[in-house]
Amino acid sequence: MSKKLIGFLFLMQVFFVQAQSKYQQDFNFFWETINTEYAYFDSKKTNWKNVREVYRKKLKSIKNDWDFTYLIELMKHELYDPHFTLNRNLAFSFRLIPNDLDAHISVKNDKYFIDDIRQGYKITDSGLQIGDEILKINGIDLNEILKRNYPESIANPDDVVKEYFANLIFAGRHNEPRNITVRQNGNVKTVSLEKATSIKKSGNLLDYKILENNIGYIKINNSLGNNNVIKQFPKAVDQLQSTKAIIIDLRDTHSGGNTDVAKAIMGKFIQKEMPYQIHERVGLEREFGIKRKYIEILSPLKNPYVKPVYVLVSRWTGSVGEAIGQGFSNISSATVIGTKMAQLLGAINCRTLPNSRLRYCYPFEKLYNTNEVPREDFIPQIQTKNYKETYLKVMQIIHEQKR
Repeated sequence: MSKKLIGFLFLMQVFFVQAQSKYQQDFNFFWETINTEYAYFDSKKTNWKNVREVYRKKLKSIKNDWDFTYLIELMKHELYDPHFTLNRNLAFSFRLIPNDLDAHISVKNDKYFIDDIRQGYKITDSGLQIGDEILKINGIDLNEILKRNYPESIANPDDVVKEYFANLIFAGRHNEPRNITVRQNGNVKTVSLEKATSIKKSGNLLDYKILENNIGYIKINNSLGNNNVIKQFPKAVDQLQSTKAIIIDLRDTHSGGNTDVAKAIMGKFIQKEMPYQIHERVGLEREFGIKRKYIEILSPLKNPYVKPVYVLVSRWTGSVGEAIGQGFSNISSATVIGTKMAQLLGAINCRTLPNSRLRYCYPFEKLYNTNEVPREDFIPQIQTKNYKETYLKVMQIIHEQKR
């Protein structure tokens, strides 16, 4: 064997060892961070120590950042948590839920049904209906796809796990079509869907108007993370001060936001300070035995609106949108109307892996209503069956009160 060949093989071996070391370091960093700081292990069936052993074996085959991204993506799915996200995806990665989900899927007796359809999206023209049983995706039995994607650390997935993956699979992968086969009123049909796409998207952070019978209406256009809402929302309420009531529509706030925007919205409907929500930093107690739990306070803004306010929520009300919905339930003039919300867990923290630069965001604080009910368990004061019914219900309530 020539010296040049020996030298080349030596360099390749060094490169391979360095690459493995790089991904091993990031793997350990990721696992340890989640092990220490993730707030919801007590509500998960996941064995996180087992996850480390299962996926550490897979590190041997990792050759580049994309392979490593997929490994972390699979580890993330072991926690079946839609509030746990990565800043990088692969062509075959699943789309985000609830962001890229246009129908919500529920499970009953190992069968999967559409229980809500996102209004204003192209799916409403597809012929799919609430109550349809999903049989196949792209010609493959749904139960078979589910089995391929269930967490390796969970031997017997419960309905919570099954529902998470059913919705993930319905949202689809970035590089695949969505051909959905359903049983509808006894008949089997297949429908082709684009990715979840809004039919008409407003370019405004929020829209407001006065409806019939002098009812104000404000729709938040998935903008709860934009601080310009802090100024725009109070101005919109001021324009509606002469109305009999205001409807605040949070049904399309799937991307969450920040607490400053939340306080600018709720603060317009109170006249004195009040508790807003409870935070609990679980990781600190896990690591140091010190409990960190505190109540966040909501303060009033100038010129508050004191007449009735109705807050609409849906399966696509996520994170900070959920916090606002929950917060309004403690305001005496407010009524929250809708379905269960997105049930995104807690408040998130974000970190970046030192070598691959993959950024990941995960729930590190538990959040509760002021009555100690976890935010993800919040139930609207007036419950509806689906997105569309929610608006019809608030209009019915307002009409009846007018008599």
